[in-house]
Amino acid sequence: MAEEVSLRPQRQQRPFVQSDADVFRRCTTKFLSLVPGEGEEFKIELNILLDELNSLDYQTPKFVDEKLALGLVCKACELVPLNYELLVTKVCHLLRHLVGFSGQQVLLQGRSLDTCVEYVMRAVTVCRPWTLPDILRTLAQLLYQRGPAVSMYIDQLIGPEGLLMQFVQPEYPDLDIKRVAIASVYNLCLRNPEGQTISDEYLRKAYTILMAVLQTPKPQQVDDILFAKLILSTLQGMRNLLSVMTDVDPGSLGSLLAVCRVYMLYGLPGQTLQVPATLYPTPVSQYDPSPKRSTTKDRDSDKEESPAQSTPRGRKVKKKRQRKQQTEPDTARSDVRPPHNPPSRSPAGRGPPVSTPPRSPIKAHDRHRRERGDSTGGYSSSEGSDYRTSWRGLASSSESEYSDNEAGHLTRLRSILSRVREVALNCLHNTAQMTDKRLMFGYWSHLLPECSSVGAPQAPTLFTSILKDPAPKARGNALLVLSSLVDGSKQYLAAAEETAPKQTAFTPYSVTLGSTVKEIHRCLLLALAAESNFHTLFYLLKCFATLIPNVPYHRLQPGLLTKVVRQIRPLLSHKEYDVQVATLTCFHSILSVQAPLKEVEQVMQAVSSTPHSQAKVPPMLSATPIKHRTDPEHKTVPQKADNHTEIVQESIKNMNVDSSTETAGQDSTVEQGASSKEKGKTQIRQESESGGVSSKVWLLDWCLRMVSLRHAQVTGSNLPIIPVRTEAIQVMTQMAKGYFMFIRPHLTELSQVFCGILQEQNTALQLQGGKFVEEVGAVLVKEVECSALTDREAADFWLPLLNGPLPSALQNLDHTLLRSCGCQCLANTGAQVFQLLPTDKHILCITLLLGLTNDEEWSVRGAAIHALGVYVLYPCLKEDISFLADVAQACTLGLEEKNLSCRWKAAWSLGNLSNTIVSNRDELGTEFTDNFSDVLLQSLFNLALKGAADHDKVKSNAVRTLGNLVRFLRPEAFDKINFRQYVEQTAQVLTKCVKTGMAKVRWNACYAVGNMFNNPALPLGVAPWAPALFTALQEAIKDCKNFKVRINATLALTVPTNREYFGSKEQFCELWGCLADALVGTERVEDFSEFKYRDTLREQLCCSLVHLTGLTGKEDLPGLHFHLQDKGELLHTYLTRYRESLEQKGTTETLKKVDELVRAQDHIQQLAGQELADKEATICQNLSTIFADDLTPELHDLTPE
Repeated sequence: MAEEVSLRPQRQQRPFVQSDADVFRRCTTKFLSLVPGEGEEFKIELNILLDELNSLDYQTPKFVDEKLALGLVCKACELVPLNYELLVTKVCHLLRHLVGFSGQQVLLQGRSLDTCVEYVMRAVTVCRPWTLPDILRTLAQLLYQRGPAVSMYIDQLIGPEGLLMQFVQPEYPDLDIKRVAIASVYNLCLRNPEGQTISDEYLRKAYTILMAVLQTPKPQQVDDILFAKLILSTLQGMRNLLSVMTDVDPGSLGSLLAVCRVYMLYGLPGQTLQVPATLYPTPVSQYDPSPKRSTTKDRDSDKEESPAQSTPRGRKVKKKRQRKQQTEPDTARSDVRPPHNPPSRSPAGRGPPVSTPPRSPIKAHDRHRRERGDSTGGYSSSEGSDYRTSWRGLASSSESEYSDNEAGHLTRLRSILSRVREVALNCLHNTAQMTDKRLMFGYWSHLLPECSSVGAPQAPTLFTSILKDPAPKARGNALLVLSSLVDGSKQYLAAAEETAPKQTAFTPYSVTLGSTVKEIHRCLLLALAAESNFHTLFYLLKCFATLIPNVPYHRLQPGLLTKVVRQIRPLLSHKEYDVQVATLTCFHSILSVQAPLKEVEQVMQAVSSTPHSQAKVPPMLSATPIKHRTDPEHKTVPQKADNHTEIVQESIKNMNVDSSTETAGQDSTVEQGASSKEKGKTQIRQESESGGVSSKVWLLDWCLRMVSLRHAQVTGSNLPIIPVRTEAIQVMTQMAKGYFMFIRPHLTELSQVFCGILQEQNTALQLQGGKFVEEVGAVLVKEVECSALTDREAADFWLPLLNGPLPSALQNLDHTLLRSCGCQCLANTGAQVFQLLPTDKHILCITLLLGLTNDEEWSVRGAAIHALGVYVLYPCLKEDISFLADVAQACTLGLEEKNLSCRWKAAWSLGNLSNTIVSNRDELGTEFTDNFSDVLLQSLFNLALKGAADHDKVKSNAVRTLGNLVRFLRPEAFDKINFRQYVEQTAQVLTKCVKTGMAKVRWNACYAVGNMFNNPALPLGVAPWAPALFTALQEAIKDCKNFKVRINATLALTVPTNREYFGSKEQFCELWGCLADALVGTERVEDFSEFKYRDTLREQLCCSLVHLTGLTGKEDLPGLHFHLQDKGELLHTYLTRYRESLEQKGTTETLKKVDELVRAQDHIQQLAGQELADKEATICQNLSTIFADDLTPELHDLTPE
């Protein structure tokens, strides 16, 4: 009982234990009550309070009171004098606890911020050096993301006589202090939470400071870890600084790239720490001697023992993987090993100590090849499998001769150096992203290899990091840099080509560029074969997906894409779904690049070693790294283009052999692999003989199994995640777009599969399924039009979809994008296929679309109106006046939308509607026009005139509608005043649009004028608006820079068939002279992009000139003399070429133009036979000479008397 009583007081004390919040409040209250003093007791009391405050756990959730904390820091700066240096450091600790990266995050601003910054700045100048690390660390924390708030102190900090400048000088000895000062510099430059930064002037100053530190060589007798920490901190600052800068000065870009290139390899074997002053943009790489060269003897021995030559064809030898490599994938790539002997201190400027590797059971020639690759900075095909021994495994083994301290030192050094390389690559990535692609392309030769590095010295490049860096993050960052470089480089790589090697003194730049592209592929394939870290593997596949769309494979020798497909195909069965998605993204890029490519067709149709009829989807095992065989990249390229098929088939043969690894586990033995391979060959041979190979493309088959979930049903494994299925659908969509021949035999199966996809619960799958149906529909329309596919086959694809899944998707109120996509699907059915559908399906489609024109979302309304604009052109619907009225009503609603895209689609549909009514008038005549309501016609005029005053995108379709509506008018309509007003308003609008506006508006306006002129009832010759319209056409023909506008304006003059339509003789002669001047002026092309239209323009000008000449009357001849004075011979030359061109083409249309030319000649002869004055006769004779067939005309002098 006594013991129990004695325990009670202890239990009663527990509720009185103060929390951190109570202690902080008590100490702060006591601190705020202190008055300044100089006695020893005051100093002791300050010390006790600061110790108690600093002892609290500030990493816990916030417990301090904001106001008390602000008062505390201000009071501390007031009470603690700078001569109490120990207390100053404790105040600095307290500041960092309260405002630093702790759980408290006290908001320091205004007067309290100024007080703290001024106190710390004075402490830097007054206190002794031993206090500087704490003080500068506190200053860096105070400046973090507060640059704009302390802008009044910036000049005092980093100005010419700034407080921090003394610590960042090259000669400053203490690297720890320099590192903290650097942190203060770049913290000052960071954005504040509102996104503001300091001025560009000081950002440039900070950039200069950091660059000076990075370019300073390593001082003598400086610890490697200290120097590496300094470089790491500076590179981190540079990375953060680049993220806030808008661009890098082109003059200093070379220096920045030089720094990044050196430090991205810092610590790798064979790389020295020598920072060049700058790199220069040049298409030719500068030779960079390596520390060690391979001798001829070494290269010869390497060739003799090359796996590609010593191993029989088709035979694969696998190395047993150590258990430790499976459990430690991050270090499996390490090619740096600690030596048996303790390392000696490296000389100054040479970086960290680099030791010789220990003896290992690797064969002598393999080790020799690895050492040669290290010393040259290059990379050979054996690196993917040679660099496997783990640093960590060797350092911890019992055979290591290192002491614990030495091993710990090397481990820390290795860790810091890997961080340096990672951050250097981050800086390079930021630089590549913020620099203009054209400017960055000039530095490619310093960052990427230009030729194969096997057996030859090679300057270090990004691939040195990708292939040799043991840190997965560094390899991933290097791949991000490469992706950034090649992204958007299509216009620069377009010149790349690959030709057979010739002994020439000069290598064309295009060949050098092609060699670079080929080497990029080779090195990426090496990295893909050796990579075991799935994060890095993901970046590697993304890099391939970025590279492939930018490469002109049609200008290179075939085989590159085959090798890519060969190595990424097994990754479709990788255990990480992110890798599967990235692999599918690569296939999407392959299918999209310059489709269709013959090489892609052949590699996709390659026969797998496992027949499709017996194929089993392998379990989601991790893909075993593929042992890379030495590619014969350095061999002579075949000179004949006919060898394309042979090269691709050879690559496919290798791929077929390798594809057996797709179903092999990681622990398969060599014997099992060999037997599997032989079995696969036997199956291929048997199927080839029996003709039993499935015609389905293996990629399509895999995607269908994933999408339709047949994989899970057959194997009983887990369902593939949604991103895999979504990406598989996107691959199939691209296949349908570029390689329709792959999916054509399976349209019925695809229709059934995507009926299920559209009924999925996941909206992302539904949307991608809808996009696939939309794309297939668009391709089916083209295939049916060119008779490559029967309309019945296409209709069989659509019927299952229209029986439920597609209408249900269109009525899914929760998914706006799906409803919009469904409208696009209905728009892509095609006229011929739609006509074969049952009547109830016609009614269903029209009812759904008309209903969706009133949808709540503008995007759905716009898509529905666009689909109706397509339907209005269908022959089976265009004669239905009630349907046309419904479409007109939908366009009326669409043109009232606030959204521009919706109004544009409504105007486009309105233009199609006007095309339809003109077509009906021409085909059906009065049977259609008599039933077409004048009210509806007036409504269409009002809509088009309203659209013509809208945005240029709307206007371009509205003017097209106006021209069609005037063409549609019946002769009696011109007797009604309202229609005459519509015609006059239309003429005024078209006159304005022909003269000014966007090019598309102008050429559509010219086209509309031609449609107007097609109405024979139009009073063109006497209308008051006609001269202005003809003048606008003249200006467009002579002065418009866009040749398509000039072509359409010229075409409009060929429409009127009678002379009286052109008005007075002065106006007619001006039009004739305008055509002659424009024809002669086609020799001058100001915009090179218009050059491709020049011949078409000349042909159309000649055609219009012939047309007007055939209408020339006797009274017009005097007005033509001025235009024939100096242009007769040139006009004769152009017209002769025009005739020859027409006769060479020999089509029905061109022969009609030849007949018109002959009629013009006959008309001139008829004019010459009339009673003419001497001057008129001379003009008529010259016209006859211009249109003559002989090539040496004699033109009479037309100089006026």
